[in-house]
Amino acid sequence: MPKELQYTSTIRDFPLMYLEMKKTAILLCDGKTPDEILSLSINDNIYQLEKEKRRRSMPLKMIKRLSTIKMPLIQALADSANEEGKLIAFLALMKSERLVCEYILDIYADKSDFDEITDLDFMQFADRLVANSETVAKWKSDTLKELNTRLKNILCDAELAKRTKSGLTVQKAIVDCDFCNLLENDDWVYAKSILREGSMR
Repeated sequence: MPKELQYTSTIRDFPLMYLEMKKTAILLCDGKTPDEILSLSINDNIYQLEKEKRRRSMPLKMIKRLSTIKMPLIQALADSANEEGKLIAFLALMKSERLVCEYILDIYADKSDFDEITDLDFMQFADRLVANSETVAKWKSDTLKELNTRLKNILCDAELAKRTKSGLTVQKAIVDCDFCNLLENDDWVYAKSILREGSMR
């Protein structure tokens, strides 16, 4: 678990970002260096962003996330269709963001298919974080509410949950054996919590 990682609220500005992560993965697989990708973002606006600050921060954030997984997974992300690619992007997000990792371990991993994820689940999770982290204890209630919304959106974007009339419902991740074969030993700790008892095609 990423205990050395600090709690941050950056998913408010950088949620799943699947398309941006895939674009970055393609560039890395084409042999581009991080500095070259940063230059392409600033000068050629490859992520199609209006503000220069965002053009600088986007590639840095995407490269940081992708640095948590090995090249076979990065290549798979670059080559993949949406379903598998989103799962790889989510794995990289989880490995780089402590808040997301602990949310999945504390809430999502314990759910069964079609179980609901409620606001009460998040409130109890947030209360535990506030009690144990000086960083989270300083966050405003509006920040926590926004993070709850972002986390739910991220799960839906990754196709790990779907919205229903009553709220958010857990959705089984179905993956190929090829995907599982790409996972390193340290990936499995995270992957098991994402897949829960997810089936393989």
